[in-house]
Amino acid sequence: MNRASRSGLRDTFERTIGRVLDNPAVAAGMLVAGLGFAWFQLQAAQGPDPLAVYDAHTFWLAGGSQHPYAATIASGFDDSVNPFKYRYPPPLVQLFALVHWIPWPLVAFGWTAVLFIAFLSLGGRWSPLLLLFPPLLAELSFGNINILVAVAIVLGMRWPAAWSFVVLTKITPGIGLLWFAVRREWRSLWIALGATVAVTVISFVLAPNLWTEFKDAMVAQAGGALTLGPRAIQVALPIRLVVAAVVVTYGARTNRAWLVPVACTIAAPALWWNVLSILIAAVPLAERRTLRLPFDILPRRRAAAGPTNAPDAAGPEVA
Repeated sequence: MNRASRSGLRDTFERTIGRVLDNPAVAAGMLVAGLGFAWFQLQAAQGPDPLAVYDAHTFWLAGGSQHPYAATIASGFDDSVNPFKYRYPPPLVQLFALVHWIPWPLVAFGWTAVLFIAFLSLGGRWSPLLLLFPPLLAELSFGNINILVAVAIVLGMRWPAAWSFVVLTKITPGIGLLWFAVRREWRSLWIALGATVAVTVISFVLAPNLWTEFKDAMVAQAGGALTLGPRAIQVALPIRLVVAAVVVTYGARTNRAWLVPVACTIAAPALWWNVLSILIAAVPLAERRTLRLPFDILPRRRAAAGPTNAPDAAGPEVA
């Protein structure tokens, strides 16, 4: 089979799959599926399994604690004593403190709904196929923040202040900011760093004790960067940071923005399998589109009706 034949088959396949994925019934079905999954998570949160919606439950419990880092300080990465360990910087737990008065099952429902909407915004027309990606299913089940980190990465390519969420949650994936440094986009870099500093200062003023405890928790977990549990991908953080820096530098020099979430995933503090869900940020960046409400049919219909005078807001050009 020659190159022209292969190209023709690929184009036919893409058109066929595209017609199926662009059907409004598929969009409606995905939204219904998301609502059903959020309801399932609510029921699980009411059940006897203490590990249901595990990560979100950890955030919610930490939000109601005066000393959310106590368990982490006491035993580091050893979860055999207390599995509900809060390990993130203080701003996230301060946000969850605002919703701790809401019963946990309702928080599980709302949090899952937010994650699913974020996933649909990232995945776009490819969302039904992306649900076949096991780390993404695990992420939706656990209720961690990796999908929201992916959202922040995509938004941060156009609005750099969004990078503050990445830095003040996962920390090391902030290596993606090298994109701006390599491209000498200094204004964007300073906006990202300035927003991060501003949020940090506000958080510290509101609860300086949390930052003291966070420092102690970081010390207690330091060994985990070199010695990880069997469920994590066994590559130490220092090695992964070097690889991530190379990837984001290459992406910046070749104008491939979709490599930024790849680098951020590689640089995650601990590379659990569900962390790979950050890779979904590569989809909108590769398609050169911004995020919008899930399966926004109206813009597609307007585009079919003819060209508009709206400016291109797709963000950085990618190859």
